[in-house]
Amino acid sequence: MDRLSQHRAYIEAEWRSLQAAPLSRRKAMLVAALIDAFADRMFAVEGAEDILAYRAELAAAHPALGLVMALCAGRDGMAVVTEAVAVPIADYGALGVEDFMVSLYNDHSVQRLRLALPDGERRDMLVVLGEAIAGLDLA
Repeated sequence: MDRLSQHRAYIEAEWRSLQAAPLSRRKAMLVAALIDAFADRMFAVEGAEDILAYRAELAAAHPALGLVMALCAGRDGMAVVTEAVAVPIADYGALGVEDFMVSLYNDHSVQRLRLALPDGERRDMLVVLGEAIAGLDLA
């Protein structure tokens, strides 16, 4: 169990590092890979019989974990991309100073890391990772 807590601490540290640099694709992919590897460690600790079935159950129970595992497996052309995202004027109060200044000069948009899904849908990568980390606690 100590190995799980050490790995979990590593995930938390890298998660904080990503939050300090929210446009770092490299940091986002590191957090995703750590989450994916943590699922394998949970399998080993729990002593389940079939790792693929175990991972499928995790993905079904926690959709964000499923997205992270699919991304790390390179399935379906999923990718992390940097895109401009429109910010409604009503949401300006929630922006940090840096994003506010960027949005003023970029037609009310800011750059965000997004998870590009095979069907063309986009998800905020930091939200997906945060939900996946929360899913580890519930698994």
